[in-house]
Amino acid sequence: MENKFKIRAVIYGRVSTKEQADGKESIPDQIRVCKKAIADHGWELVEEPYIDAESGHLMEERLGFQKLMQDALAYKFDLVIVKDFDRFARNKSLATKSRDELKKIFIQTYSLATPVEPRDPKLYDPTDDDLGIMVEGFSDTMNEIERNKIRRRMTMGKVAVAKAGKIPNNVPYGYKIIRWIDDKNKVQRKVEVDEENAKTIRWIFEEYTKGRGALSIAFALTEKGIKPPRGKYWRAQAIKYMLQNQTYTGKVLWGWRHADYAKNKQRKLRDHKGIVEDGIHKAIIPEEIFKLAQKEKRIRGNSQKGRAKQSRGLLTGIAKCIRCGSGVTYLTRHHNRKKKNPKWNDTTTYEYLCGGYKYSGICQRRIMSATRLEDFVLNQIRNLVNNPTARERLIFDRNIAITDNLESDYKLAAKHLADIDRRRERVKEAYEAGIDSIDVYAGNMKRLEEEVTKYHVVTDDYQFKVQQLNERRKELEKFTKSLDDFNTLWDSSELEERKHVLRMIVKEIRAGNGKIEIDFRF
Repeated sequence: MENKFKIRAVIYGRVSTKEQADGKESIPDQIRVCKKAIADHGWELVEEPYIDAESGHLMEERLGFQKLMQDALAYKFDLVIVKDFDRFARNKSLATKSRDELKKIFIQTYSLATPVEPRDPKLYDPTDDDLGIMVEGFSDTMNEIERNKIRRRMTMGKVAVAKAGKIPNNVPYGYKIIRWIDDKNKVQRKVEVDEENAKTIRWIFEEYTKGRGALSIAFALTEKGIKPPRGKYWRAQAIKYMLQNQTYTGKVLWGWRHADYAKNKQRKLRDHKGIVEDGIHKAIIPEEIFKLAQKEKRIRGNSQKGRAKQSRGLLTGIAKCIRCGSGVTYLTRHHNRKKKNPKWNDTTTYEYLCGGYKYSGICQRRIMSATRLEDFVLNQIRNLVNNPTARERLIFDRNIAITDNLESDYKLAAKHLADIDRRRERVKEAYEAGIDSIDVYAGNMKRLEEEVTKYHVVTDDYQFKVQQLNERRKELEKFTKSLDDFNTLWDSSELEERKHVLRMIVKEIRAGNGKIEIDFRF
């Protein structure tokens, strides 16, 4: 079939990955059928085919499509031919956007899967093509449905892999993938620890739990010349992502997102749950160290972010209003006193104000003089530094101890649990020898299971207390070191460093109405 008018045509072909380029939807196959359509219609092929091997949503990385758009603007052709409209993109909105960009410059599109004959380029008007709009819309909808089906199938497969304890995606920094072909000619893979990078991961967790910030850790790693997962330099965001990745504890996660993208924030708001399974890969970080890092992250909260970090106030971020619990803001006030009396000097004062009053009007304005509040906090810290009795009293009041009764109960429970298998065997032997009836046998086994449950409660409670005690000891070591280093660090530090030193010692300060309360880290 030939047109009475001349049409200059070009071909656009795309596959999502380089691996697909040789498959059944290969680029050569797309070009072949498109060239046949051009010959059948009597159109003129005026340029070499534009091709891409990139995913449809990566518009900026599709160099072939970008070149096609540049040539379209130069009016080198009238018609773009594709095997199917999903070659522009499977996503409905992206596919429509691509075609609309072409229509704005009066370039028509033609799909072999849903053909609508093009019009004379000299008479073509995009607003007068109702049939084309209907066909394109239907094609886009079907392609979107197919795209969602593919996504669901992939998700189901990855969920099954995750539930089997295997990492379904790329492994995080610190691990590596070993691949080989088995006897059945199938590709197998195994996740192993990359010892060189695992040392870096362990160092990151160790430094963070000691009180070092993510940005400081990133700078230190860059200075050491350690190669980051991506790019030339280590980033604080990469460190934070690693610190909350449970994969390092031997877990497999699927359906969870650590990054704060808009979609992930909505998932968190709606309490979407992912999969967490025990993985078959080796852990790099012990569970207790990981939990300690998460606890440290929660404690720090927002006290070292945003306005709190930029503020000139030493206590901004950890000081709260004692009345309403809102954070404080720092105010510098300049008093021009010479205007009132030439003998007076101009003065500057510093105050902490209630954030609840400033932003919501829910409280009183003034908290306290900054000088008074900061001096009080520093005096309390120096008292702990220089007065061993005061420090010991604080530690004694807040320490966790395992009582003699709990320890003796644990030993007794552990002894009984160790003997349970032997007792089960004796009950079973009595039944098989005909000494006990089936009812007696069932009753004895039930009592044994009840004993197991009871003793497990005791042992679990003891182990939980031991874990708490170990975490408390680590906190104590960190807290004591911070106090020991306080005078040296404080005298030689700038404002930003002083803020960090304070946050290693003080958890929260509540002030207002002439009162000051301090919660220390330990």
